[in-house]
Amino acid sequence: MTASPPAALVRYAREADPLLREFLARKGRDLDGLPLDLRPVHAALTDYILRGGKRMRGALALLGCEAAGAPPEMARNASLGLELLHAYLLIHDDFMDGDELRRGGPTLHVSLGKRSAHLGDSLAVLAGSLCEAWALELLLSSPVEPERTLRAAKLLSAAVQSVILGQSLDLSAPFEPPLDDDGVARLQALKTGSYTFELPLRIGAVLGAGSAAVLDALERFARPLGIAFQIADDLLGTLGSTEVTGKPSGSDLREGKRTLLVARALKMASPADAGLLRQSLGRRDLTESGVEAARAVLLQSGAAASCRAEADRLLGQALVALDGAPIPEPVARTLREIAAYTVRRES
Repeated sequence: MTASPPAALVRYAREADPLLREFLARKGRDLDGLPLDLRPVHAALTDYILRGGKRMRGALALLGCEAAGAPPEMARNASLGLELLHAYLLIHDDFMDGDELRRGGPTLHVSLGKRSAHLGDSLAVLAGSLCEAWALELLLSSPVEPERTLRAAKLLSAAVQSVILGQSLDLSAPFEPPLDDDGVARLQALKTGSYTFELPLRIGAVLGAGSAAVLDALERFARPLGIAFQIADDLLGTLGSTEVTGKPSGSDLREGKRTLLVARALKMASPADAGLLRQSLGRRDLTESGVEAARAVLLQSGAAASCRAEADRLLGQALVALDGAPIPEPVARTLREIAAYTVRRES
């Protein structure tokens, strides 16, 4: 397993966090003079955004720009915007899934819900939407020709639409018949793959005036990697411990998420085990012993090993896309490191 994040991610996080803090502080000053004090909301949002995270999407935007042969500073503002876009999607996802833990701390709707759960939920959704608006603002402030900025903004808009469709499918899937492998892959490509790798790399390359050949290579790299990343994330979310992942243990099972792991387990398990898993999915009152029993099915059926093998296959497909690509070798090497880390990570 690849446990430590690549140097490029560590370096970007070290550079980006102070810039994000400064941007958020500036936005906080805009709250002065309002008829009600919204500074506690802003403080909770700032804590949530700056509470760690891999900062992978922002780093990939800079790498996309460098892949195009341009200085990474052209994509710096956009990279910060992509981190805020990620925060927006996480905040809304936490609320919709009813999760209480994110990165080892309370989710935003929980932080803001001490006086009223409904108020906390509502303020969190609005704060997430603010992050979406700020993401667009930062992207539009990129120091490049307006035509490139417009192209990048259109990519952002299309990706947000894909994520919303994917999230809608994700929420609806537990109430429908189980999805097959292709259905799960399509859902995950919309919900996560569309904005985790492809969007930041394409935005960076567009801002850096990348050629069609560069954009094509980045797309062929990003698409299988996005699915591999989600498979790895589902394995962690279902089989990993709260202490390691910083997320609620067993939440995917209690929410009845239709993941590739679940789809394969339902096919590969014995009839009795498949029945147990089916009865466990979507039960909010599922006990810890029930979670462990369902996990045993995922492991003993061979589904977990099958999914790990599929993630590795897709990772290999992504890496092959960089062979002979018109991308500077140091950038390609860093992309390979990030790809291996994201698929084989432990948290």
